[in-house]
Amino acid sequence: MKKMNFVVPVLLGGFSIVTAQIGIGTASPNANAMVDVTSTNKGVLVPRLALVSTNNASPLSAHVAGMTIYNTAANNSVASHPVYPGTYYNDGTQWLRKSTWNDARTITGGSISDPVSLITADAAAETAQSTILSTIPFTLDRPSTVEFSANISTRYTASGSNTAPLSDGAVKLCTINFQFTTAPSGISTTAFFGDHSTSYVNSLSAAGTVTGDVYVNPYAVVTLPVGSYVLNVRGSVLSGTAFRIGYGGGTHDMIQIKATPIQ
Repeated sequence: MKKMNFVVPVLLGGFSIVTAQIGIGTASPNANAMVDVTSTNKGVLVPRLALVSTNNASPLSAHVAGMTIYNTAANNSVASHPVYPGTYYNDGTQWLRKSTWNDARTITGGSISDPVSLITADAAAETAQSTILSTIPFTLDRPSTVEFSANISTRYTASGSNTAPLSDGAVKLCTINFQFTTAPSGISTTAFFGDHSTSYVNSLSAAGTVTGDVYVNPYAVVTLPVGSYVLNVRGSVLSGTAFRIGYGGGTHDMIQIKATPIQ
């Protein structure tokens, strides 16, 4: 019996194999590409699958590093590893969502910035004094990287006065930070985060007294789970002499919370 070899030419319009490269829509694939898809009016459609959770390879039989798919399912049956519709890639151990700029949401009061009305507080000598500047509730519907930022003006005057300049020469330390008062299990409601501090020293002579607002900028980026939160923006001061501090009331005060889903 004779063995016969067949050479079957593949004649598909716009498809070529050149030096082990594949060109679709082009007869000259890019030299650095294994596959070169060229079109002026069509895209590449990746496989559409329904994932179960980020730690489950299904419907694949195993995690494969570099695998890219479009997930069609919203599934939070595994609370710590939910999935939502969107493009995912696999790192060999889990599915990771490809976040884009428009996934980010500004969630502070539903607006980009939230002005802080003037709040005054009298600080006794050598006694730490704390003031809640703003309380912000918000909810995350999926695990997210959350960015907390603020720009809070502070104004220093003599104790009991909103206008009399300081003349004691004492250093005044002001710190503004964030604190959760309500958060899902595992998230601290006692710890402060995002601290930013500034010190203020006035001149002993009235003519040289420093005036105007000093801005303090607390900032933090935290990965948080799904759930309801209540955030306090908190100011605290300490000085060797009594004085009055005014928070907010400046022209550039803002508080912002921005969340970017990670699953």
